[in-house]
Amino acid sequence: MTANSSNETQSDFLREIKKLEARLNDFLKEEEAFIEKLRKFIEKLKDAHDKIGKLKNNPQELAALKLEITQAFKDVLESEGEAQHERSHLLESYGALILALEEEFKRKTFQL
Repeated sequence: MTANSSNETQSDFLREIKKLEARLNDFLKEEEAFIEKLRKFIEKLKDAHDKIGKLKNNPQELAALKLEITQAFKDVLESEGEAQHERSHLLESYGALILALEEEFKRKTFQL
């Protein structure tokens, strides 16, 4: 094994560590955004619960409220989808990191 290939293996391992760290940060950002949207949605549902009875004789406002709730729910689902997408990148990084770690151990073992 040449010195250059040893450095490549080590840099692959370090690169995968840095990639995992970046992906974790991306995931946390999306997860926090999702949680915030979900909390707001829950508050919107609580408000809607109070309004529905009051609006039973006003079908237009009731329909507008229903549309507002539906849109908010759509936003929550999209945000959760983004968080799940970032979570999938974490899973990819786990596999790449395990492989890079295995190669690093293999490289170190053969150098002894």
